Amino acid sequence: MRLAPGLFWAAALLIATSGCGFDPEGDQPLAPPPVYSEWWAKTEACSGLTGNFNRIQWSVVEGPSFPCSSGQCAGHWTTSHHIFLAGDWQDNEMVVRHEMLHELIGRPGHPDPPFGDGCPLTWATWNGGSAGLDVARVPGRVPPKQVD
Repeated sequence: MRLAPGLFWAAALLIATSGCGFDPEGDQPLAPPPVYSEWWAKTEACSGLTGNFNRIQWSVVEGPSFPCSSGQCAGHWTTSHHIFLAGDWQDNEMVVRHEMLHELIGRPGHPDPPFGDGCPLTWATWNGGSAGLDVARVPGRVPPKQVD
């Protein structure tokens, strides 16, 4: 059976964006700290959406970033309710809540709203942009280009 070219590419795009098989090297399970529940409530409030925080599987990858489909990422969400965080960013409210918002909307991409207007959870919108990220606390810490 042969697929039409358009159908083939649509299926390939769906597989590529679904998060299936995403497993960065060296990831370790992460027990979410209590502050994550507070951040979840804030993310539900700004988005107007609700979800099940307890179904999220958390992992941390040591370092400032890890490879992902869009380059180097500080965080990545998959459709299997798994959130990966770079170790240097696991305590950063914007990065963690960005991935939580993906869980709430149930898809990749950054539609505005809720990203930007509603929930300013991108490098460009958080606390007036990257100046509000407080990266100066850690010498040499520069945010990766992506929170995926």
